[in-house]
Amino acid sequence: MTVDELLGWCVVANVAADGLKHFSPGTKVWVLPPQWGDGGQDVVVVGRHRGSPGPVSQMVVPRVHLTNFRVRGVYQPAVHRQLTKHLKHRELRQWESREEAEKVVEWWALEAAVHAGVRRPLKRVDFYYRLADLLPGHVLRHWAVQDVMNPKLSFEPGEVFRDQQEVDAVRELRELLGNNELWPVVRTVADKIQKLLSR
Repeated sequence: MTVDELLGWCVVANVAADGLKHFSPGTKVWVLPPQWGDGGQDVVVVGRHRGSPGPVSQMVVPRVHLTNFRVRGVYQPAVHRQLTKHLKHRELRQWESREEAEKVVEWWALEAAVHAGVRRPLKRVDFYYRLADLLPGHVLRHWAVQDVMNPKLSFEPGEVFRDQQEVDAVRELRELLGNNELWPVVRTVADKIQKLLSR
């Protein structure tokens, strides 16, 4: 095996500024595909541990702390060994192709853009996806309306919504939800908010 031999394809990301205990902000990590049916909320990564000049190591981290997703070839045997190493006696799923990795990178990049800059990123991502369920007749519409109208939803900028512009847009949507004749407007406003949240 030579250093230049392509050993496989993998998603690469950087640790976000808020960082992780085991990795410094900006650290490059190799990210395996979702393993547990949770859409990859927690992912297996391989990277150089904070403060360690030693070899790369494998661990599970919340994906919300990663950013700048892209697809790269794996050429380093040490990285490849860690990516293919079993986790708790379980064989880990690998990326099947470059195309599969690129599709997932698009999805993860959108989510990274959606949840950046708030203290409750997972709540923000859930809210973002609920907006698509607001159409009349949609099987999840009832729960989507409940989530959007939730009285416990925080409107303090920086919690779920980044700024006052997002807060005002969501309040406009909540006002419209009480009037069934305005469903076409609701859909338009929900679309507008989704674009606003993912900018």
